[in-house]
Amino acid sequence: MKKTIGRKAKKMWDGRFEGGMSQSMKELSFSLETDKELLEEDIIGSLAHGKGLAEAKILSEQEYAKIAKNLRGILADVKKGKSLWNAEDEDIHMAVERVLTERIGAVGKKIHTGRSRNDQVATDFKLYMRRKAVDVLDSLSKLQSALLTLAKEKSNIVMAGYTHLQQAQPILFSHYLMSLFFALERDRKRLLAFLETHNESPLGSGAIAGSAFPYNRKKVAQELGFANASANSIDAVSHRDTALEFLSDLAIIGATVSRYAEDFVIWSSTEFGFLTLSDGFSSGSSMMPQKKNPDSMELIRGKAGRLLGNYTTMFALVKGAPLSYSRDLQEDKQPVFDSAKTILVCLQVFREALVSAAWNAEKMQEKMTAALLATDFADMLVGNGVAFRDAHHIVGNLVGAAAKLKIDWTNLPDEYWKIVPPRVRELRKKLTFAYSISRRNIEGGTGEKSLKEQFKKAELILKGTSR
Repeated sequence: MKKTIGRKAKKMWDGRFEGGMSQSMKELSFSLETDKELLEEDIIGSLAHGKGLAEAKILSEQEYAKIAKNLRGILADVKKGKSLWNAEDEDIHMAVERVLTERIGAVGKKIHTGRSRNDQVATDFKLYMRRKAVDVLDSLSKLQSALLTLAKEKSNIVMAGYTHLQQAQPILFSHYLMSLFFALERDRKRLLAFLETHNESPLGSGAIAGSAFPYNRKKVAQELGFANASANSIDAVSHRDTALEFLSDLAIIGATVSRYAEDFVIWSSTEFGFLTLSDGFSSGSSMMPQKKNPDSMELIRGKAGRLLGNYTTMFALVKGAPLSYSRDLQEDKQPVFDSAKTILVCLQVFREALVSAAWNAEKMQEKMTAALLATDFADMLVGNGVAFRDAHHIVGNLVGAAAKLKIDWTNLPDEYWKIVPPRVRELRKKLTFAYSISRRNIEGGTGEKSLKEQFKKAELILKGTSR
């Protein structure tokens, strides 16, 4: 079948094709519904690209002004709710160029000079991830601020610290809250490192070999907020380590808050009763009218698995893709869009749920058992000349004997204390939860002085004076 001369092109790339794309192929390959999320970045990227072309005298100033005005108009129209796309638009990049060309004619066809969808998409995608990284950083800082405020308000609450879900040692509740603050700070640092590492613009790399038009790539990169232009065109268009690192960082944040969400689910149970989530972050049962379920924390816990799944999806996608660009890489957007949206709503819900929760200090202290003081007594023995392993064995025997008698080990009859050196026996009368905490003012410990130092460090972090 001979090619029809003068037929109307349906695609911006179909010059060498005689037949149209099958409907099933369209359904497989068209990505507009997913990548229209990149509209703003695509407009910004095209504005910078066009400016670079104008400065290189590839576009006239009048042509660029016309292109720029109408690109901004497209963005404004979409934000107003106007429907500009049609069924033949493969992706947001081709859709924008089509609408631009329809509005301003042949001049619109010039915007793609020296540019491939490969470097265009890579640039848009990187711009999107950098923007979302800043949004996540802001959400992390807001959560940290809320944690610090809550920790200061609750600084007098003593509770059992847990390991293996068993009571371990007395701690201040605020010490527990601050553990999350500093974990989130590492999450922030990972995103800051991400922004520093992925700070090169792919624009100008073309399809694989670089643009043949001599426009100033570094200047265009800086126009877009990047520090530099990418050093190698093959690397710029083919690798997706930016997305891998971004998804990894978000999955780690998800895992961080998921672990605390798990604690809060447990703590909200009748058996613990340490907190009650507000109605706004709970739900009821369709059958049991008495139920108040901690759904917000359960959903956050579940979303962590989704974030991990998006990361592994990306890893599987890129691990076997040959260089330079293959169409497989079209599938890189959805996991990133989903993870960015998911982590932002998780962080907001987590923060609002904590701030509005009722914390039951009385129940926390009521649940504390004398076993929490076993390590303190072992430390007392060590302080009086007993080797630690011997001290550990002595206290272990006392706790074991008390377990058999079903009493607190501190209430054992006098005959059981004969295994303790006489000079130390009376020291057990000093054993209190407050005493235990007061002995742990080492840097990073749960003592009150240590906690105040943690507050100071946190304040400096939030002020941006400590990194």
